[in-house]
Amino acid sequence: MHRYETLFIVHPELPEAQVRETVDRIRRLIEGMGGEVTEFQEWGMRDLAYPIRKQPRGIYALVQYAARPEVVKELERAMKLSDEILRFVSVRMPETRTTGRRVQRPRPAPPPEETSATEQEE
Repeated sequence: MHRYETLFIVHPELPEAQVRETVDRIRRLIEGMGGEVTEFQEWGMRDLAYPIRKQPRGIYALVQYAARPEVVKELERAMKLSDEILRFVSVRMPETRTTGRRVQRPRPAPPPEETSATEQEE
C-alpha cells in the first residue's frame, strides 16, 4: 500500500448535515476498499482563487490515507460523479526510508591560498 493525500472542495451552499454526510461517505469508501485513513482535516470555508461553478468560496477538506492504487481511482471516480464536490486533487506521498545512517555530503573545496607578492618573485 502507498500513502496518498486528497484535497477536495465541497459546495459552500450545502447544509452542515450534508457536508458531514459527504465527508463520511469519502471516509467509508476508502476504508471499505481496504484503505486506512490516517488523518482527516476540515479546513472550513475559504475563498477560491477563481470561481468554480459560479461559486467564489468552498469548504476545504484534506484526507491522508494508505491504500492501493485501485482505491484512489475509485475515490476519484466517485468524486467526479458527486455534485457536492467542486474540485479535488490526489497526490501520492513520497516514501520515507529510515536506514539509520547519516548522509555524507561532500565537503566544499578549501579556498585557494593567497600568495604574497614576494613569494611570486622567487
